[in-house]
Amino acid sequence: MADMAAPVINARRRRRGIALLVVLLITVLMIVIVYSFQENVGREAAVARNNLDGTKAYFLAQMALIKGQATLRLDEQADYDSLNEPWAQPPRWEGENFGAMDESSDDKPPEPKVVIADEERKFNLLLTVRGDDATKKRAQEVLVRLINICRRDDDRLELESASDSGAEAKGEDSADAETLVENLVRYLDERPQEDSEDLEMGAGDNGSAARMHKQTPFPMLTIGELLQVEGWTRELLYGPPRPITAEEAGTLSAEGQSKPRSFYDLSEEEKFEEQRKAFELMDEHSTDPNPIGIIPFITIYSSGQVNINTCPREVLMALDQDITWDGADKIVTAREAARKEIRDAEEEGTAAPAEDPNANKEDTRSFRTADLAKYEDFVKRVMLDDSEQTTTIEGFSTEVFTRVKPLLSVKSKVFTVLAQARVGKLTRTLFAAYRRTGANAAAPAPAPGGTPAPTPAPIDPAALPKEPAIKLTVLLVDYSGD
Repeated sequence: MADMAAPVINARRRRRGIALLVVLLITVLMIVIVYSFQENVGREAAVARNNLDGTKAYFLAQMALIKGQATLRLDEQADYDSLNEPWAQPPRWEGENFGAMDESSDDKPPEPKVVIADEERKFNLLLTVRGDDATKKRAQEVLVRLINICRRDDDRLELESASDSGAEAKGEDSADAETLVENLVRYLDERPQEDSEDLEMGAGDNGSAARMHKQTPFPMLTIGELLQVEGWTRELLYGPPRPITAEEAGTLSAEGQSKPRSFYDLSEEEKFEEQRKAFELMDEHSTDPNPIGIIPFITIYSSGQVNINTCPREVLMALDQDITWDGADKIVTAREAARKEIRDAEEEGTAAPAEDPNANKEDTRSFRTADLAKYEDFVKRVMLDDSEQTTTIEGFSTEVFTRVKPLLSVKSKVFTVLAQARVGKLTRTLFAAYRRTGANAAAPAPAPGGTPAPTPAPIDPAALPKEPAIKLTVLLVDYSGD
């Protein structure tokens, strides 16, 4: 009996071992399935959260873009455009919660950023292929000078420290300015090819894009097309790679800290800051002895004339070979005096409050149309504090004034709005170019003697302000994000 029972016991033990093994396998399989499910759920939740943050950031950027449109349409200054006007100042977001429950909410995103700039402060590249031969030749000469100024290869520049030699500034393998302009003119005059599917692919040396046939009948649709022009490199457009700052070093890897960063290496927020600084801190850029990119000084959207109230030194000096650094500096200093007075008053605490009817005093420093009529009037505006003793501007003679007068204006017709918003880890950026037409009626002047105007009677709803007379026509809208 004992001999017969032993096999039965052994069989039961084997079955128990197999059952235990099956249970263990099932348990392991369940763990794997649950872990995979959890990973998928977490991934989907992260994707959904990112989609939500991206959507919020996009609509906040849209909100900032609309704020820029409203600022341009509510402009009450019809005679001129200058950097002293509201469109050129940082926007105010008073009372906005940006989609959060209230202003003190923990989930309130950072306020969107907006930069409004006029395109008439830049040189229009299309002038090199428009008009008669003399007009085109002059425009091409202006562009040659502008390229050399940005490369810091112009003898008129008076900078604090000596920059690299011209060859080093533009790079040993880079083309000279005359060749670059010739290549650009050839590209702008090029007609679209019927066999455009057969691309002419180049090596893309020196950071330039691959060369291909033009696809449209237009001379150029965006500034980015310049990378299709032979010799026009990223370094020429955006400047040479810059060293890593101490603040950036903490967020980069050891390998990244040792390599200078170009514009294309920057994040969306860093690119926005670079473009903001190029507009708001253009004086600092002008006095930088190192080569800078040409992008902040060129456009294809403007009317062709340069607004003397907003253009930087680089563009002003490029208009004529006889305009000296000191001559351009006098003009820039004259128009910037009003902003300096406002800043000094704010720092000293003597600035008039916003509700004071005399807070918005007349801007006596910006150029008007009448100031460009005759050289004598131009000198009086530039030398406002010393006009009786001065009849000429050194470095900006009457001959120079006569030559550049057709290129100058005091109004800007085309503006760009750069809007950016960040929610969570996602950033969305919108860029739009608008042509502005029409003019609004000026605001009522304050009562004489500095006393407030009498309180008006209650407003009839039918008498509410009408639609602004200024209209905006969209020329371009571009979208980017990380």
